[in-house]
Amino acid sequence: MFSFDVQLLPIALAIVALIQVLYLVWLNVTANRQPSARRPTSPQMPTVPQGGLYPKGTPQKPVVLAGKMNVLSGLNGVNDITLPGSTFVIGRFYHPESNVMVALDEKSISRRHVQFSGDDVLKTYSLTDLNSTYGTALRRDNGFERLQPGQQVRIYNQDIVQFGNSVTVRFSLPGDTRADATQL
Repeated sequence: MFSFDVQLLPIALAIVALIQVLYLVWLNVTANRQPSARRPTSPQMPTVPQGGLYPKGTPQKPVVLAGKMNVLSGLNGVNDITLPGSTFVIGRFYHPESNVMVALDEKSISRRHVQFSGDDVLKTYSLTDLNSTYGTALRRDNGFERLQPGQQVRIYNQDIVQFGNSVTVRFSLPGDTRADATQL
């Protein structure tokens, strides 16, 4: 039969209590940690990226803000995203080393989803899908046309674009709308 020594009971309870106290201390320490800067909890577009826009040693060009994206659906709590320059990548996580300057934290957005290129002087802008998993689509007439990966497609002021399955934005860019450009 099993024999139980009553004198060991207080020692066992003290060990259990010590383990619980250490666990509570560990929970308190880890709960107060700041979230990782590489994985934001929501879409982020810092006004001044850490380390600047260009890697050290590259010539500095003046950054001209081309406009903004008005979020129509897919990102709760986000209304407008200011475009950080004329050439950058839109992806799931902000990562300036890879030129991902606009983060759309949604499951169907690839890490490097689409390239935005623009010339504010000529007022011409384009998107190039970077072989994203769920694709990019441009609204034309009453439906969306999917962009072919690697093919540069011109976009105009007020064009509506869908990134992935659910993030839909309207570009507010200097220059003509698609309707105005085709009327010329």
